[in-house]
Amino acid sequence: MKRTIIIVAQLLCVLAVQAQTVKDLERVGRKRDSVMFVLAEHRTTYSERASERERLTPIIISLESEVNRLQAEYQRLVDAVAQADAKSASTQYENAKNAPKNGQGGEVVIDPKSVYVPDKSKMKRDLVANDYFAQRLSPNDYKSLRETKQRELGVHKAVTKYISQYGELLALHRRYMEVDTQAKADSIAVLFATKSKQLSALDAEIVSKWSALYYNKMYTYDLLMERGGNTAMLDFSATASARADREINENSDIYQSDALVEYFARKRVLTEYELKIASVLSLTTSRDSLNVVMSKLKNRDYRLSKLSLQRRNFINYESVTVKKPTIYTSKNPVPEVKVYDYGVIYRIRLGVFSRRPDISAMRGVVPLFCTKAYHKGLYAYYVGGFRTEQEAKDCVVYLKKLGFKDPIISVWVDGEYYPTIDDMRRAQSLYNIEISGVPTLSDEVKARILSHKSDCTISRIGSTFVVGTFDGKSIADAVATDLAALSAEMVVKVIKKP
Repeated sequence: MKRTIIIVAQLLCVLAVQAQTVKDLERVGRKRDSVMFVLAEHRTTYSERASERERLTPIIISLESEVNRLQAEYQRLVDAVAQADAKSASTQYENAKNAPKNGQGGEVVIDPKSVYVPDKSKMKRDLVANDYFAQRLSPNDYKSLRETKQRELGVHKAVTKYISQYGELLALHRRYMEVDTQAKADSIAVLFATKSKQLSALDAEIVSKWSALYYNKMYTYDLLMERGGNTAMLDFSATASARADREINENSDIYQSDALVEYFARKRVLTEYELKIASVLSLTTSRDSLNVVMSKLKNRDYRLSKLSLQRRNFINYESVTVKKPTIYTSKNPVPEVKVYDYGVIYRIRLGVFSRRPDISAMRGVVPLFCTKAYHKGLYAYYVGGFRTEQEAKDCVVYLKKLGFKDPIISVWVDGEYYPTIDDMRRAQSLYNIEISGVPTLSDEVKARILSHKSDCTISRIGSTFVVGTFDGKSIADAVATDLAALSAEMVVKVIKKP
């Protein structure tokens, strides 16, 4: 009995020293990784900015020296942990060998075969490649675990490819917003649609493979921890899995890819669990490798903004001014009305004539346009080009002051001509705009809505604001695009009224 007490006391002492050494190892590892991260940033700046090199040279040299020092300290602690592991295992074995049989003296026999003593020379960076798993799982189960590890690498490649192609999609989106012609925009839109389909295929691939792999590994790890009686690890597994589930639910349908949300939420939990297992088993080489993986996962952001192309129009909107003498002559005649195949433009019709009128009748207003396309071959003269109905109405007031008796607002919607606004309203479907994602609409948003349509109504249904009504989808799309640019938090959708 006395010998058993002495052995247990020795074991407790060894374990206490071992625990402190492990803490020191983790602390030094974190500090080393932090310094390496700063060093990498400075090296990048050094290579990209010649003007900074003189200032950064001594800093980089100092950081490299600190990394070398910390790495040496880290290796020393790794060796210390390995020695403590061996001493702990030896103490447990002696305790088991010299203790009485079960039932004699009320003491418990420890089976020396149940004690896992990692061989430092055989430690693997890949956690499941270590002997512990091969020794405690059936050949089929161990084979399945190794195959799961390989398939997990395939999912990682798909995730990396997705993020890379998302960057290409983002670049296309920016180019689309910057090009200056309809032809260039349409060409980019085709590429954007193709790249979006490729991303959707990758998304589906990640979804179809990842969940099964995750649950397979978690189940196997839980099984091994349960066999070893490690209830604390089982509690951690359940708590961490629940945390991942909450993160996935909270971020569902917010970002570009739900598959990436699930992958990173569960991958972090899985890696954290593997880190704890490596620590419990004193697999320091695996733990070192997993710490690097965990550091990368923490720095990887899955919150990729949703990308969609709101079709652009390339309409040249022009206000009305007076120029005397007039700019229009026989050498510079009034041009033909330009019709755009997408978007809405309001123009003011000044009159319809059987033949071209004397240009002096136009009172010097510019820009003028004419066409014989809409009024049975008669010449129709228009002035200006306006984005909104209200701007056109304001121009009508101005033109009447100049002496025009009956200026009329005409509208082109996606290349379709409407002689009056009433004609357009009778012909067009009606649309509303729904705004969500914000608790209230700011005064700026409300003012922008009314600038497009002064008689717009704004109502609220639950957490969604409804703005309407708009005559035609093109008009609603233009307003929605304008509103969405005001706030990244607002989710703006165009909805056709039933």
